[in-house]
Amino acid sequence: MTQVLAIASQKGGVGKTTTAINLGSYLAQAGHETLIIDLDPQGNATSGLSVRSPVPTPLSDLWGGQSKWQKLAAPTAIPSLALFPGPARSGEPLEGFSLRSARIADLRAELDAASWDHVIIDSPPSLGPLTSLSLAWADAVLVPVQCEYFAMEGLTQMLELVDRANQGRSKPLEILGILLTLFSETHQLSVEVATEVRKYFPREVLETIIPRDIALAEATSHGEPVCRYAPRSRGAWAYLNLAKEILANECAQAR
Repeated sequence: MTQVLAIASQKGGVGKTTTAINLGSYLAQAGHETLIIDLDPQGNATSGLSVRSPVPTPLSDLWGGQSKWQKLAAPTAIPSLALFPGPARSGEPLEGFSLRSARIADLRAELDAASWDHVIIDSPPSLGPLTSLSLAWADAVLVPVQCEYFAMEGLTQMLELVDRANQGRSKPLEILGILLTLFSETHQLSVEVATEVRKYFPREVLETIIPRDIALAEATSHGEPVCRYAPRSRGAWAYLNLAKEILANECAQAR
């Protein structure tokens, strides 16, 4: 059965798109057919995987029923990893799509009927309609939190949005975890923030921590996941461990 994971945060610059690209890449390398859906109007997951987005965004044809997920998904340089492209231009008006529940359910059913084992949705840095859409499609949500000042700010809002998304759902939206990102063990503030987040959310915070690593930013700027650009970097090992942790959790829940 297809597992749909939304990566969501109302704050920008927390590693959301970096996580979508690299987690998806390692899941694919582990033999899982994986699709990344780029719902961010900036289209960074699309450019970060060196995929060109058609104009207008393929969400138009998908939403109108003129095409299907599998036809619109583009291959990437990683075998078993496909991408549903985001908009070709920042600011392309995706926010105007109606969130009619019947169409949302239809498109989720089409995802289930496709061949992907995992679907990862890169949501925009907001609490707006597209983030609500990604949560409506998802089985679970992963919330990146940067280990910097104001890290707790907005996290409560994100969790409240998840609670609202659960209203009327037959199957509750699971919080897969809170992912600590941009961590630096040499910065006292970073260590304090990580400790504080774990104190308040001991069950939700994942064991894996994503370090601040220039290789992650460089990989994205070169249009490659870090597993291809710098496979021995600290960032690469962290995302490999994240993929392992998520797969282990899935196996434990399936027992």
